[in-house]
Amino acid sequence: MIRIFTLLFFIVTVLFSQNTLLIKHDGDSFSNFNVKIFEDKNNSLTIKQIQDIHTFEPKTNRISNGYSQSSFWVTFAINNQTKTPQHYFLQFTENFIDKLECYVVSNDGSYIYYHEGPGFFKETQVNTLKKPLFPINIQSNETKTIYLKMFSLFPHMIAFNLLNKETTHNVTLMHNTLYALYFGAVIALILYNFFIFIFSRNIAYLYYILYATGFLSWQMKLNGFFPFNTFYSTSHYYLYGLLTPFFIAFLIFFTREVLDTKKLFPKIDKIIFALGFIYLLLTFTSIFDVHKSIVVTTGLVPFVLPFLLLIGFKSYFAGNKTALFYIVAQILFLTTSIMFSMTTNGHLENTLITRHGLVLGSIVEMILFSLALAYKIRELQNDKITLINQSNEKLNTRVKERTHELEASKEEFRLLASQDFMTKLYNRRCFFEMSSTYLERAKNTQNPLSIVLFDIDKFKDVNDTYGHAVGDQVIIHFANILKEIEGEVIASRIGGEEFVLLLENCNSQKAFKIADTIRKTVASQLIPIGNNTSLSYTISAGICSVDLESDTQIDTTLHCADKYLYKAKREGRNIVIKS
Repeated sequence: MIRIFTLLFFIVTVLFSQNTLLIKHDGDSFSNFNVKIFEDKNNSLTIKQIQDIHTFEPKTNRISNGYSQSSFWVTFAINNQTKTPQHYFLQFTENFIDKLECYVVSNDGSYIYYHEGPGFFKETQVNTLKKPLFPINIQSNETKTIYLKMFSLFPHMIAFNLLNKETTHNVTLMHNTLYALYFGAVIALILYNFFIFIFSRNIAYLYYILYATGFLSWQMKLNGFFPFNTFYSTSHYYLYGLLTPFFIAFLIFFTREVLDTKKLFPKIDKIIFALGFIYLLLTFTSIFDVHKSIVVTTGLVPFVLPFLLLIGFKSYFAGNKTALFYIVAQILFLTTSIMFSMTTNGHLENTLITRHGLVLGSIVEMILFSLALAYKIRELQNDKITLINQSNEKLNTRVKERTHELEASKEEFRLLASQDFMTKLYNRRCFFEMSSTYLERAKNTQNPLSIVLFDIDKFKDVNDTYGHAVGDQVIIHFANILKEIEGEVIASRIGGEEFVLLLENCNSQKAFKIADTIRKTVASQLIPIGNNTSLSYTISAGICSVDLESDTQIDTTLHCADKYLYKAKREGRNIVIKS
């Protein structure tokens, strides 16, 4: 077992120690190879001094050393084993290394010097930022040693390839084409959501636009695309470092809106708002110290994004279905962001996936975020429609209730208009309206119709002796007796103490029996009037039947009954007399 581990260690050591690139055929390209690296912590060594150092450590050409104030020297050799001179380019993947210096050292110790990076920008003139591309020409059977010195305020994260002219062109073209497609897609999403924001005025769309615009600008600067490829000074270039905390701040504010944390989780919402404010503060401090701000910004990412994802799950389980889009988007973006963050901090090697996976994650995230906004708007519209329907239902219910109340009030008014206020019997007007119907029916059927007119005897004496309150009691007492009469009958109070009955299917003889029964009932009852005192009273009545063979009207028959009533009064009262 020990021998196996020893053998593996030997193989790995040999692989990493082999840092001479062998050109065996014309046009050979080198994309993945081994180099050696040395950290110059004091940032003070010269090319002559570095050539005498033998403590370089093995590394690949995918450099990722995190944030550091040191300079890093990288070296490797190239040997041309072909019979013809070879022309190559040392192509670098990043343009944000502050100072990148290249020494191409020949066998005789002479060297060619190149340099690129914003640290070399001149003041008061337009400086073009581009990815470093250093030409290397090597003769047949010649060996050249390359020394690279890197210093960066941003992370020491860079990769480089040794390519011929054609391959360099193809790689550059493919890179630019893919990023152009990416930028076009993001711009389309921004414009789409901008127009929706103009019409909807929903703040979530504004946060989305600011987040996407910030991220897009950051990527364009990171890759040297127009308009982020020309600067007037080194400080002008580093001013754009504020883009990173800027887009993260608005990603956080967007999260608050789409996850509805203010409504669902008020306490957590305050934490999320504080995080967004912190990143806005980092945006501001980037103007003065971009290095420290970026270190804090990227250092917080592995903690902030998982926290936001956790809130996404919490919001979804709280009933916010829009959060599902956010969860899926953040899982992908979180994965690629953490890889990118770990790469910038020197924990992962700078590969195609760790460096550019963030771009793929971001475009998928932005599409899903856009869908989340559309879904949320639809949900809000559905909620609005539900509220409108509920309001309409409540309004309809209220209208029905009000209509019922109005109908009840109408019926009540009708009754009030047709009833005597004191006795609740029909009043004089209603009596004549209803009697016309009875008369018409009696004429059609030839069934008898009779009228009984009552008068309370000596009612004035009751009022004078006992007062009007007792007189009212007498009137109400007699009215209650009339209400108990069964059959087709109209009972009405047509005067102060005068009452009338209209009896259908009743001739004068039958009407007499009814009236006389009422008279006897009244005479036999006592009305308590207080202080253990009771009162009795009597009534008189006159009866007349309608002459159905003539054009007789109700008022004529009523006048006839009135004559017999007066006759009963003259004959001593407490009498019923019929025609």
